[in-house]
Amino acid sequence: MPHKRDAAVSRAPSGASKVLTTQVKRLADTAWMRACLPFFSREKRWINEQHLEVCRVPAPTFREQERADFLVRSFRAIGGQSRIDDAGNVVTPLVFEKGLPFVALTAHMDTALAAHHRGDVVVRPDGTFQGPGVTDNGSGLAGLLAVARLLTEAPPPKLRRNVLLVANVAEEGEGNLHGMNYLCRHSPFSSEIDAYLILDGASTGHITAEALGSRRFEIIIEGHGGHSWNDFGRANPVHALGRTIAVLSDAELPASPRSTLSVGVIEGGSGVNSIAPVARAKVDIRSRSSAAMEQLVETLEEAVKLGVELENRRATDRLSNYKIREIGHRPAAARVRDNEVVACFQAVDSHLGISSQLDCASTDANVPLSLGLPAAAVGAGGRGGDAHTPSEWFHPDGRELGLQRVLLALGLLMGTSDSEADAKPPPA
Repeated sequence: MPHKRDAAVSRAPSGASKVLTTQVKRLADTAWMRACLPFFSREKRWINEQHLEVCRVPAPTFREQERADFLVRSFRAIGGQSRIDDAGNVVTPLVFEKGLPFVALTAHMDTALAAHHRGDVVVRPDGTFQGPGVTDNGSGLAGLLAVARLLTEAPPPKLRRNVLLVANVAEEGEGNLHGMNYLCRHSPFSSEIDAYLILDGASTGHITAEALGSRRFEIIIEGHGGHSWNDFGRANPVHALGRTIAVLSDAELPASPRSTLSVGVIEGGSGVNSIAPVARAKVDIRSRSSAAMEQLVETLEEAVKLGVELENRRATDRLSNYKIREIGHRPAAARVRDNEVVACFQAVDSHLGISSQLDCASTDANVPLSLGLPAAAVGAGGRGGDAHTPSEWFHPDGRELGLQRVLLALGLLMGTSDSEADAKPPPA
């Protein structure tokens, strides 16, 4: 999604290896894959219905339970053995051959904004879906359900990996990637997953191969408060916060690697004729480099200290306390050359004629990438825009190609055999 991404770094198809390019051509020509690829066109109406229904179930970050329950029922209705793990993730293992590791196919189920009524998610006359989360990440969840149904109805032949389907919590905002952190580090499946394929948004024009790190902080400045006239002269936490923000806005930021610092929330005071007893702000720091983020944390700390000092210099009653509290941390990770998931998508895009770019973004892929695990985040097809607003929209045109792309890459990661023996095509 555009709100999460940094500049693209290279065109993907040119990076496709000759070996994988040959493998994807052979995979696409197997009886199993030839039978499976038309599924997404044939079941377009069903996929669209699933997409709309899941988006009509509210799932704001930290309050995903209702949508999780809905997805468990949906996966079970198509034959999946779903359950909710200790983090709140919906986990559906597809075990085709016992004893094999898993490739995780995931999509986050939380939304920055949530539908409160079914009427908040509508279909326009031109077929466009509109409502909170219809692209980010209703499109990813619809893709997850579509792949789940296909693989349940048509198990692939002879594998080297099984598939773990995961609808995870807490990707957005201050969720701090909690669901993916649990999956990668603490889940019973953690040691069995050796590749991650993340569906996030719609666009097929990107392969997220590099993790844009972020650290988030809350600044809290406290004083005695008082009356704007009677107690004038006391140090004012709101004024100190304003001085801090002025210092931050003038701070020199690293240009390479690109790094940003933004104050996103300011709070304080209860009335125009009062000196506030407390003022708060939330700050977002982002960079491709963990070292650069650490440097900006020091900049933040110095700015708060200076802002408080400047306010105290003119005050008769000094500010009593201030603190900086970390409220979020997404690890950065550089792009690596031997990322199997990225390589598979490069080969698939070359085969399908999709012009995609490797990019740097802040997604659930941050966690496995930072752990050195093969991972990539991609869109699930279709078109969308206005993410994180009430007018967010999605159009399903082109979804079939996006899901075929996902299935071919997943087939390579599963190691689906070229042999056509035991292949079971999906029911017509």
